[in-house]
Amino acid sequence: MANKNFSISTNRIEAFSDGVFAIVITLLAFNFKVPKITVGASLIQNVKELSTVSSNFISFVFSFLFVAVFWVNHHQFFHSIKEADRKLLWYNIHQLFWICLLPFPTVFIGDYHEVPLACMSLAFVLLMISIAAYVIRRYAHFKAELFHEVLSEESINDGLNKNIAAIVLNVAAILIAPFSVNTCYAIFLTVLILFIIPQKLELKYRSSSFKKNKL
Repeated sequence: MANKNFSISTNRIEAFSDGVFAIVITLLAFNFKVPKITVGASLIQNVKELSTVSSNFISFVFSFLFVAVFWVNHHQFFHSIKEADRKLLWYNIHQLFWICLLPFPTVFIGDYHEVPLACMSLAFVLLMISIAAYVIRRYAHFKAELFHEVLSEESINDGLNKNIAAIVLNVAAILIAPFSVNTCYAIFLTVLILFIIPQKLELKYRSSSFKKNKL
C-alpha cells in the first residue's frame, strides 16, 4: 500500500530529459564535416565542392526535426500526467537511450545516403524510440493511472495510436529499404508529418459541459 501511494514529481525527470535532448542536438551539429575547398578556384568550383556535404546537411535537418518532434511530444506527455513513479523513471531512461543513438544513423545516412543499410539503421532507431514511447504511454495509462483524471480518453488514445502508426511505418521502412531507398525516405517524412500534427488534448469536464449546454 505504501508503494502505491508513493509518487515522484516530474520536475527533475523533465529537467534531466531536456538536458539529454539538448546534448543529442549538439552532437548532431558536431557531425558536420567541412569539405576540402580549393583555394584560388572559381566560385562555381567551390560551390560544387561545398555541395558534397549536401547529404550530410539534409540528414542533419531530418534528424533535428525528429529530435524536436520527440521533445515536443515528450514535453506534452509529462504535461499530461499528474505524477511519476519509479517504473516510469526507467521507462523514460529507456526512451532517452534510443534517442541518444540518433546521431549515429544520421552520420551513416549523411555519408552513404544511397546505401540501404544506412536507411535501415535510422529506421531501426526510430522504431525503438516509437516502441519506447508507446510503452511509457501505455504504462502511464493502463498500469499506473498517472494521467490527469480530467484528460479525455480520446486524447490519451490519440497519442497511443500515433505511436502504433510510427511503429508500423518504421517496420515497413526496414523491410522496404533493401528494395527502394527513396520509398524509405518517404516513410520517414510521413512519420515526421504524423508527429508534427499536434496531439489532441481535450478535457472530460469541458466535453461533458458542452453536451449539457447542447441539450
